[in-house]
Amino acid sequence: MTDVSAEPDETPSAAEIIVRDILRGLYEGRYVSGQRLVEPDLIERYGVSRSTVREAIKRLAAQGVVETRHQHGARILNVTREEALNILSIAELLVGLAARQAAEHIDEGDGRKALQDALDYVTEAAAAEDRFTFIQARNRFHRALARIARSRVLEQTLANLHVHLVRNKLVMTPEERATSYRWIADAVFARDPEQAEARARAHVRAMSDKLGQG
Repeated sequence: MTDVSAEPDETPSAAEIIVRDILRGLYEGRYVSGQRLVEPDLIERYGVSRSTVREAIKRLAAQGVVETRHQHGARILNVTREEALNILSIAELLVGLAARQAAEHIDEGDGRKALQDALDYVTEAAAAEDRFTFIQARNRFHRALARIARSRVLEQTLANLHVHLVRNKLVMTPEERATSYRWIADAVFARDPEQAEARARAHVRAMSDKLGQG
């Protein structure tokens, strides 16, 4: 049983912790596509109330991770290889746009520090054995690009996309990804929008190519 908080069945954060653990479980294989999410099992596993479990399932459904049907409960949606490639195609466009606009706004506010911090986090995560930690670092890097770009819509859209990207196992090693992110960051720091977008899109496209060959 996972200890989510001192009073997990009374605090909204308990539901979000369950959501994060299920997303992490998708990556680690503890949860799989098509698996039913049985309320009594989740209540026992996380030590929370039925209402907290239902709130977590509701959030996962809103993010497109699970589907709920009357009298059939909830189950994790299947994502085919074709759908996974489509998700990466969307990511290529969005990350490319974020990088381009970040390069255009990098000298505004604390943009340079924010990007350097995110890049440092990626480098540290690449050295960790826990690859899910690297997924979190990737998300932070993308979020930094969107924030530097001064685009709330882009930041939110990327955040929603991250939920689906977590389903894909890393087809590039963390070290390869860290090197690629440094390449993107160099172009952003150089205030080169075209190069930043090209490198960001090439990074995502490389993942698509490897996934397509798998």
